[in-house]
Amino acid sequence: MEVVVKPLWPSEPPYGNLPGSLLRVERGVARRAMVIDGDLLLAEAAWRGDVVHLRGDERAIERMRFMLALDDDLAPFHRAHRGDPLLGRAMRAQPRLRVQRVPDPFEALAWGVMFQLIDTARAGQIAWAFTRAHGTRHGSGLYAAPPREAFTNQAALEACGLAPTQARTLARVARVGLERAATVRGIGEWTLAQLDLFGHGRYDVALAKDVGIRNAYARIIGARTGSVTEEEFRAVLDRYAPWQGLAAAYMIALGWRSGGRY
Repeated sequence: MEVVVKPLWPSEPPYGNLPGSLLRVERGVARRAMVIDGDLLLAEAAWRGDVVHLRGDERAIERMRFMLALDDDLAPFHRAHRGDPLLGRAMRAQPRLRVQRVPDPFEALAWGVMFQLIDTARAGQIAWAFTRAHGTRHGSGLYAAPPREAFTNQAALEACGLAPTQARTLARVARVGLERAATVRGIGEWTLAQLDLFGHGRYDVALAKDVGIRNAYARIIGARTGSVTEEEFRAVLDRYAPWQGLAAAYMIALGWRSGGRY
């Protein structure tokens, strides 16, 4: 089926293909393979003016709408902060910026564990290696994320390059499930924030312990990376409540530019 959606806030194709991401964006069309209720499905999104054309199974379309935040009204955030001295200019330059989500909450949690305390590019390689080995390949060539049961195999995770400590944590959380994730040793505030932001679509998440975003903020203000404390950064993020997650996305976009300053 095909559905035409006019987003509640202007949208555009996501930028590039992030490390470890299973979403593919080519020539303004986003594609994602996923398994829902045991069925391997493909969803596609194409931008035409101010509307987005979605194609696929009804369940896959619903997940794609969530992934692209098409039904989220971001106007309150932009009204409140478009004049902000820190992020205002970036917001005005990139008003269509979104947080890229994933179709299944456990995938967000699993990827969060794989990206713990590790170089982003290396973590992406590990995620891809595990996906190719244990995920399902759609006829389009795209891969759907491995099922939760695959992550219970610690040896298989280590074989793809994940450190033993992280592999053990991920295997344990895969066995106990999302409801008890917070009780697993190795699942802390940072990883749960990844689950909430990318898996549940919450914007009001604490990201003070995210070193990458904190360093992006440091570059924006012209400070030395590593010099901003968690407490200082949490206070900065709290200025944007309940939109800390979206504010963090703008910090990443701005902080990783050359120089990272206005």
